[in-house]
Amino acid sequence: MNRALFGSLVAISATDSSRGVSSLAGAGEPLEPVVVGRRNSLPPASPIFKPIVPSKLNGLGARHGLHHQAPTNGSGMTNDRPVELSKRTTEAKESLKKAQIVCFDVDSTIITEEGIDELAQFCGKGSEVAALTKEAMGGSMTFQEALKRRLDIIKPSQRQIREFLKTHPSIISAGVKELIEQLRKNNAEIFLISGGFDCLIEPVADALEIPLCNLYANRLFFNYNGSYAGFDTTQPTSRSGGKGEAIKQIRSVMAGGVGTGADKVVAMIGDGMTDLEACPPANMFIGYGGNAVREEVQKRATYYVTNFADLLW
Repeated sequence: MNRALFGSLVAISATDSSRGVSSLAGAGEPLEPVVVGRRNSLPPASPIFKPIVPSKLNGLGARHGLHHQAPTNGSGMTNDRPVELSKRTTEAKESLKKAQIVCFDVDSTIITEEGIDELAQFCGKGSEVAALTKEAMGGSMTFQEALKRRLDIIKPSQRQIREFLKTHPSIISAGVKELIEQLRKNNAEIFLISGGFDCLIEPVADALEIPLCNLYANRLFFNYNGSYAGFDTTQPTSRSGGKGEAIKQIRSVMAGGVGTGADKVVAMIGDGMTDLEACPPANMFIGYGGNAVREEVQKRATYYVTNFADLLW
């Protein structure tokens, strides 16, 4: 670790006292990073909630008081995907009723966009990061190496992060709020597990009333002058297989309630291969293709939905 990192390191993230096991991985190291409070004088813009697509409501609108305006991505195009892509939605709904812990991916699942791509575009590095992403999809590098190389290209400063949060509110996928409310009524605990960055996800967690101790994501490090210094490689979500590791940690945190953490039924919901590969240790995986359809995920998933309204009961 160079002197800049060792001697003048700060992180934009939730305070350690507000987080669960995921923030304790670096405990005992010679230098614990100074953590900057996530609140600042330039608050982020509030996320935008997309209404549920009316074509998929099937009578649920009147029952749940849902808005009937079709969502668009800003260009007049709907993100509603062909229903033919869905697989065993009724069984998925019944299985989800049994889940005591429900973990959601964030990018292209809870929100419609990919956070790191949006940040790269904002910082003027969109095309370079897109080229690297295409290369990484060929399997030429590990997840952590790909993450490092992307960030080395973007090099986002604290100022850029704060300005990005102010001017680029996340768009929350149609039906997410209603589904989470329903799961809570069913006594399920909600977690967010993401390979993205906690400083970008915190406004989304706030909007959905998910406590930050239930957020497992990566942390960015900055020098005291605000320049980018690196990311926390001790976070499980920073490496391959990290979402499964996060679920194991969640089980450990949840142990001591009704039964043990190992006994609790865990559902993972997401759009990508890293989400699919988190089952096991998750007991079930529900693929989501409302924003982006990953062909291999759709093919391999036991359950697959293109609209969260399909999971409402």
